[in-house]
This record gives sequence, structure tokens and C-alpha cells, in this order.
Amino acid sequence: MAVLQLAPITLVIAGFLIVPLMLAFWESIDGLELNFDRYLRVISEPIYLDVLVRSLEIGFITTVICVSLSYPIAYFMTTMGRRGIAVFSIFLLVPLFTAFLIRTYGWIIILGRRGVLNTLLMEAGIIEAPLRILGTSVAVYIGLVHVLTPVAVFVMFANMVQLDRTLLKASQVLGAHPVRAFVRVYFPMSMPAIVSASVLIFIIAISFYITPVLLGGPGDTMISQLVVTQVTTLLDFKTGYAIAILLLLVTIATIALSNLFVPIEQMWAVKGSVRSRKSLGILDRLPGRIWARVAFDRVLSTLETGLYAAFRRPKWLVASALRLFAVLFILFLIAPLLIIYILSFNASPFLVFPPPGYSMRWYAEFFHDPDWRTALIQSGRIAIIVATISVVIGVSAAFAIVRSNMPAKRALFLFFLTPLLVPVIVLAISLYISIGSINLIGSLPGLVIGHLVFSVPYAVIVLVGAIRNLDRNLEHAASTLGGPPILVYRKIVFPILLPAILTAWLLSFLQSFDELLVTLFLLGRQTPTLPIKMWNNIQVELDPTMSAASSIIVTTVALIIVVSQARILFSRQKREE
Repeated sequence: MAVLQLAPITLVIAGFLIVPLMLAFWESIDGLELNFDRYLRVISEPIYLDVLVRSLEIGFITTVICVSLSYPIAYFMTTMGRRGIAVFSIFLLVPLFTAFLIRTYGWIIILGRRGVLNTLLMEAGIIEAPLRILGTSVAVYIGLVHVLTPVAVFVMFANMVQLDRTLLKASQVLGAHPVRAFVRVYFPMSMPAIVSASVLIFIIAISFYITPVLLGGPGDTMISQLVVTQVTTLLDFKTGYAIAILLLLVTIATIALSNLFVPIEQMWAVKGSVRSRKSLGILDRLPGRIWARVAFDRVLSTLETGLYAAFRRPKWLVASALRLFAVLFILFLIAPLLIIYILSFNASPFLVFPPPGYSMRWYAEFFHDPDWRTALIQSGRIAIIVATISVVIGVSAAFAIVRSNMPAKRALFLFFLTPLLVPVIVLAISLYISIGSINLIGSLPGLVIGHLVFSVPYAVIVLVGAIRNLDRNLEHAASTLGGPPILVYRKIVFPILLPAILTAWLLSFLQSFDELLVTLFLLGRQTPTLPIKMWNNIQVELDPTMSAASSIIVTTVALIIVVSQARILFSRQKREE
């Protein structure tokens, strides 16, 4: 039974991700000729090596900034009540689930030579001439940090909220200063959360495509851009495959190293790992563990000294500073979205800030333009199909993972998470190969399959957690009273799982609706999706209609998230009553 339940998701991931990657590697070495010249050229020629090193550098710096900014926010969230977390999460989730392209478009408006930032600085008399920010590394880092910090916050919060805070209180009762208690007790316990977030952010950052293309300059070219150029422009598929495989090897090495300390599934806050609880033993797995502990102790001492100096203030002042930081953090996240909203009502045909007048003109243009309308319908249609199939496959796989007695269930679960751990450009390459081999590039089924590969894992994560928390005594009681299995599932299990099923559906829908890079590879002559339409418009001209289209999407995402959070909060309150 379990084998049949796992068959669909296994077929999707193995057939459209694993096998194509093996074929890509085989072609990159010319099959039995075992020609590794392309790999040697990539790691030796300056034009390739510089891009590879730059990608790793940008990924590392972005990771450090994101984790440094996100840790205080995640800690702040652990001190809130349920309602506070629900409200605060909305301001994190809306930017998180708004398309990368829309958020990057917002930063183009803000950072441009005549953008919002330069306009405000010049009107305030701080600068006399516009600053050149757009097209520089600074703009790339701003865009990447904006996109990835919500991910880091939720990964760390999901892990930190499970920590035993009574240990922190106990250390203070025994005489430890709050700063010392935090540095010596809480911070070491939260190290797995930091490692999990760092690895995930690094993997995403090194393979980013949209942000460096739109915000950076020629000197900020990253490895994903190189792969796209090799495959789509130069038509040198084998070199493109080689670069993608090297990027995949870097990812595998990063995950393997981190897995020595923290289980991979903890990146997604999946419970059930024994090692995830052993946070204090994280350094004991290093070969030079004595030196590692000495170095870590010095880091803690430096941190403790710095915090003593910074927080030698009344407790209420420290708490106020943390709240202020949280407010500024939220403003940073929603700033591009607010600017898009303001400019969507701009009466001028140009993106001018502040707008000379206000009008609904661009909304009318969006809904009356057949190209925009067709793109919106195409995206919605694909996303609905993908979300529905993802939930069906996800429910089947989740029940098998939780309820069956199959061996190596952890390995299977990690296999199902593979699309989330593979750089998106590598995923796009594998889908291009697999969908092309069955002649479905440029077709609706091809796009659905492509979107399905990276949407199904999200549904599985949500549903596995829900099924693990399901009280089986209710099922046993219903069966004891004579209820047949189908009736038990229809009357007991399904209503309990309904909120999780809806969450999984919405999550899969948003992932598919906003997807760009995979669609670029698979679209062919199909009707463009909304992200593709927006991508084409941005590259040609900053049309104000883009602002109207973006604001409509942001509003839709916000409504979905608010309703979802309200439903979750209401369900918890109802269960407690």
C-alpha cells in the first residue's frame, strides 16, 4: 500500500529531476569518452572562474547579512503570544510570497537614478546629484537581503520556538546576568537554527537569477546567468550542463557538511529528528573539536562583551530597542510593495515620484489589455491545476511517510525535499532535459509538470506535519463504533486535515503562480504567464501598468495570507476551548 502511495511523487521527482541530472552529467562528459575538459575549463578559465568565485562571495556575504538581521527578529517572535505572532507573521509572509520579480521591480523604482531614494535625499538637501546605486553590487545585496531575510526568520523561528526557555530563566535564578544567560545558554542552543538558516540562504543566494540581472551590472554576473546564457543564447548545452553540475556539487558539499551538525530536514522545521535536540553537541562532530570549542568560546566571550556594552541600559530600554528594530525591519520588507502601490495610482505615463496626480488609469489598462488579461488567466489556470495535483500527491505521500512501517523513511522524506535543496537553475536545466525528451516543451502539460516538481515538496511538508499531529484515538474510536474506513476518513480525518490541505493548496498555488525561471525554459510558444509578461516588460520599459499588475498580485497574496492566518488562529482557539 505504502509503495503505491509513494509512487506518484517518486515518479515526479526521479523522472523529472534525478534522471535528467544524471543525463546532463553524462552529456557534459561526452558519455563513454569521459571528457572532463569542460569542467577543467570552467574552473581554470578566468571568465568562468571569476563568475563562480563571485557567486560564492555574494552568497556568503548575503548569508551573513541575512542571518545577522534575522536572528533578533526570530528571537523577538519567540517572546510573543499567538496573536502577536500571527499578526507579525503577516508582515513577513506577504513579502515572502510576493514574487521575486515584483519585489525586485519595487527596488528598481526605489534605487534608480531618478528613483524614490535619490528624490528624497535630494529634496532633503543631503545630496546634490543623484547617487548611482542601481547597477552596482550594493543594489544586488539590498535586493537579495530583502528577498531572503523572511526565509531566514521563519527557519530560525521554527527551530528557536522549540527551545526550552526555562533553562534561560534558571540560569538567571542562579545568578547569571541576563546577557551572560543569553550568550552562554540560549545562543548555543540556537546554533542549529543559525546553521539551518545559513545553509538554506547560501544555497538560494549562489544560484539567484532575477535580482542580479535587474539590479546588478556586468561586474555582478552570477553563475545562474552564465548557465542561462550558455543554454539559451550560445546554445552550448554541454558547457551549460557542466556549470550547472558544478553548482550542484557545491550545494551537495554544503548540505553534507551542515548535515554533520544539523539534520537537513530541520531547515524546514520538521520534527522527529533525535539529533535536532542535541544542539550543544554540535561542535563535538568537528575533527578538531577541542580547537573548535576554544574558538567558539572566544566568539561567545566577544559577543558577551559587546552585548554588555550595548545593553548596559534598563531592561525596558533594551526591549524598546528590539521593538524599534522589528518595526524598521518590517518597513524595509514592505517598502518596495508600498512604493508599487503608490505608483500604481500615478496619473503620469512615466514612473515619477511623488506622482503629479492620481488616477485609476493603469488598473483599467491592465484589465482591458488582452495581453495582460491572457497572461493572468494563463498563470491562474496553471497554478490551479498544479496546486490541486500537488495536494493529491502530497496527501498520499504524507500518509505513507507517517503511517507506514517502511524502512529508511527519513531518507525517503529527504528525497522528496530534493527540489527545495537544488539550486533553481539546476532544477530548470533538469526540467528542460526531461520535458524536452517527451516533446512537451511549449505545451500546457509540460508547464504543469515543471511547476509540479517544485510545488509538491511544499505540500508534503505541510501535510506531514498535520498528519503527525493527528490524534489517532479519534479514528480508533470511530472504528470501534462501527464506522467503515471510508466513512472514518470522510467524517473524522478529512475535516481535521482540511486547514492543512487548504494551506498546502494555497502554498503550491503561490509557488506556481509566481514562478519565472523554470517557465522561461519550458514556455516555448505557449501563451506567456503573468511573470513572463512582467519580465518582458521590465526589460523593455518600466511601464506603469506593471505597478498596477504588481499591486493586484500583492493584494491577492495579502488577502490569502490574512485569511489563512485568521483561520489557523481561530482553529487553535476552538481546539483550546
